[in-house]
Amino acid sequence: MNTQNQAYKVGDIVVHNNYGVGTIILIENKPLNGGNIECFKVETKNGSFWFPTAAADNPRIKHVASKDVLQKAKQILSTAPEALETAPEFWKERIEDIRAEGKFLEICTLLRDLTILKTIKKLNRTQEQALNSLEDRLTREWAGSLKMPTNSIRPKIQAYLEKSKSKYVNAPNPEDSTQNE
Repeated sequence: MNTQNQAYKVGDIVVHNNYGVGTIILIENKPLNGGNIECFKVETKNGSFWFPTAAADNPRIKHVASKDVLQKAKQILSTAPEALETAPEFWKERIEDIRAEGKFLEICTLLRDLTILKTIKKLNRTQEQALNSLEDRLTREWAGSLKMPTNSIRPKIQAYLEKSKSKYVNAPNPEDSTQNE
């Protein structure tokens, strides 16, 4: 087993765009195309997945967010968006794009915006499912990054989102300003 100079090692917490957050628990050989490939086995909340140890540049897998990224996430989650689109077509495409990319700060922005949208109108099924799954994904990655339980992170994320909602609700509406003549 060649485990030197790898981007990942047993014990690392990683994020897969589709499978979510998990911990690398071991390295094992897996049969593939008539040969054996050395792979990391990752345990997640809902099961396991493997990825080759030689595929350190896999764009679907990355380390959990750094503490610097978490600081930026706090700012995003605590601030109100400048504008909020309400057209369902916009949201469907945005949700699909951000899920496909799996970038932590983009997930934060989408979670914040969906949370605020929910205060304005009833979310459709796609939006509601995205809101729930993205909050879960964000919470798990944040907890993994800080090596803390998810139940201690969730209230913090909720508090940041509440700040954002209050700032959005209290923001002056440009359409409300009328000039006295």
